[in-house]
Amino acid sequence: MRKTIIALAFSALFISCIAEKKSETQVITLSNGTIEIKLLPAVGGTLVSASLTGKENILNSDSTLWNLSQDKRPTMDPTRPFKPYNGMIVWLSPQSEWWIKQDKYPELKQSRAQWPPDPYLTSATYKITNQTASEITIESPESPFTHVQFTKTFGIEGNKVFITASARNCNKDTVSWGLWFNTRMNGWDKVMVPADSVDLVKSQYMNSSNIRQPELKYADSCFSYQSIAPEAGQAGYKAKSFFAVDNPVIIGYKANQLLIIKSKTIDRQRIHPEQCRVEIYIENSANKVNDLQELEMHFAYEKIAPGASIEASQNWEILPASEISENEKLPLEIKAKLK
Repeated sequence: MRKTIIALAFSALFISCIAEKKSETQVITLSNGTIEIKLLPAVGGTLVSASLTGKENILNSDSTLWNLSQDKRPTMDPTRPFKPYNGMIVWLSPQSEWWIKQDKYPELKQSRAQWPPDPYLTSATYKITNQTASEITIESPESPFTHVQFTKTFGIEGNKVFITASARNCNKDTVSWGLWFNTRMNGWDKVMVPADSVDLVKSQYMNSSNIRQPELKYADSCFSYQSIAPEAGQAGYKAKSFFAVDNPVIIGYKANQLLIIKSKTIDRQRIHPEQCRVEIYIENSANKVNDLQELEMHFAYEKIAPGASIEASQNWEILPASEISENEKLPLEIKAKLK
């Protein structure tokens, strides 16, 4: 009898440990045998991984952060240090208006702070409102700062990912915002923007002019940054390029995989004048592991009546690819997919 009780107690403890371990896993995986994406509803509804099944993650995201306990996750206090989960995130546009429409942090309002993003939209726990084997819909809390609530839907089919985000005005007054999709890869990965040479609006270099800077090259009808190692003792560099394109496409290459990001045509006049339809940001240093490129798309800046919503979407295609060197042209079969 005593042995039976001990065995039952051990069994209960074992099951309890398994249940506790499962409860610690915050990541939700959607996979169909061709592609696989991983989502983190517990922290901003972030898409933290995307790849062909069994291949390396294309996105830049530190997996050691994915399953942190509640007390170690980001807080809703924008004055606390920002903890980057990277991956694919959604922001509001423009950046200059992030903190001017709230009064809880007057110092951020007065300075027209451009960092951090609204933690209720990028770091809070999202509620799962619908989930199937191939699709999930998640919902943020209502933000007291930007006065919107995000809803995101992620779906997979074949080798494609379908992403939709909406922002609902939960304020009693009309607000104006655009949606901003930001996909992060490592700063040393190859990223290309198919465009005409005249589509480059401007490039900004956010460091001193006397340090080594990345080179934005135009070849084979594509813009791309050529990452250059900083000189000895030199601080990292940051740069950003803005493209006014009508049919936005961004291509990322990593670990013999191509990520092709597309979105629908939007009249470029509807984008907030401080932003562009496509933007590429690069931040590189001597520590390549933590370096960054942002593959950004902006959507229409609109007035949102109380209770109304705006919506934006992207389609991703993930393809196997052979090694692509720095100056190599895009294969013809990839070019055909860009039309």
